[in-house]
Amino acid sequence: MKENFDSIVIHYDEIGLKGKNRTHFENKLIDNIKSKLKTISKRCIRESGQITITIDSKSNIEKIRDILTKIPGIAHFSFAKRSELDLEKIKKQSIAIIKEKDFKTFKVDTKRHDKNFRIKSPEVNAIIGAEINETYNKEVDLKNPDLTLKIDLTSRNSYLSYEDIKGVGGLPTNKKQKVVALLSGGFDSPVAAYLMMKRGCEVIFVHFQNQNQMTGSVQDKIIQLAKQLSKFQLNTKLYIVPFEKLQKEIIMKVHSTLRMLVYRRFMIKIASKIAAENRARFLVVGDSLSQVASQTLENLESTYKDSEKHIFSPLIGMDKKEIIAISRTIGTNDISALPYGDCCSYFLPKHPELKATAGKLQFMEKEFDIGSLVEEAVKSAKLKEF
Repeated sequence: MKENFDSIVIHYDEIGLKGKNRTHFENKLIDNIKSKLKTISKRCIRESGQITITIDSKSNIEKIRDILTKIPGIAHFSFAKRSELDLEKIKKQSIAIIKEKDFKTFKVDTKRHDKNFRIKSPEVNAIIGAEINETYNKEVDLKNPDLTLKIDLTSRNSYLSYEDIKGVGGLPTNKKQKVVALLSGGFDSPVAAYLMMKRGCEVIFVHFQNQNQMTGSVQDKIIQLAKQLSKFQLNTKLYIVPFEKLQKEIIMKVHSTLRMLVYRRFMIKIASKIAAENRARFLVVGDSLSQVASQTLENLESTYKDSEKHIFSPLIGMDKKEIIAISRTIGTNDISALPYGDCCSYFLPKHPELKATAGKLQFMEKEFDIGSLVEEAVKSAKLKEF
């Protein structure tokens, strides 16, 4: 019931393990919540080991829910009713908040975040449970109740709620932790980017545009992916790099069995240049070990070698089913399923090299003016921000 809610209780997991740095992470999460909610909320503060947001009766509950489920650092949250730290008032509020709920069994789950409250949690559970039983004649079930009334007792207030909404978890976004992710149009690279967001990174995207396809529809698809992923961080940049000239040179000068790997090495060089310009420390790729020919152990080693930036591969130990499951959760699956052709899929042989060496690829690259090609690609990139 929307009219019952005047607060939101935010809980986190990993942040609570940060010891002396905990306050830093809590403040970062509060700043991110304020930035995302903007004027939707009235106040957002740390309160006895949790974060509480004040809202009013006119607040758009569904919009708030959608935003909060996508903020890294939030483990779960509940829309709640605030009450005083007075047992009689908590009783009255408990009866009111579940008045229109349909349930046969229930339990009360009290968390006494501030131990100065004179009544211990089990006693509060028993007192409030008895009140609900007497008022509504409902049965207590501590193992599998239809409804769980949650009571959070802080140093200032009590908060009553009955629904836990799952969040992203992980750590809050830190603008100083920038990485550059290579974004194709498939399922893997968006998931890899999301996993780095979940670890507190601000992710900048780089897409290499294939001019041998219907670039308009594919560019729209990439923009859709970037916009969806932008919901999980504060600011998002997307660089669209034209790859036509470089692609033609590679096709002319590199044997077909090695083209994919040379493509990727050039992409890494260009992405590294963009990373340097944005003060990003790492690159992120969507590689999964041995999923395709370019991702054998040997080919990954030869592709990553000589990169100016260290490379994160957060999907390296995942299989396709695991990746698809995450893509559905974060809302990129349907976008990734739209038809497209990426730069690496053209003019490739049926039997590409599976065990290339860095030396062989370095020899192939002697045919190119690498510095000028990379510089030209970066200068030609189009920047979009969300």
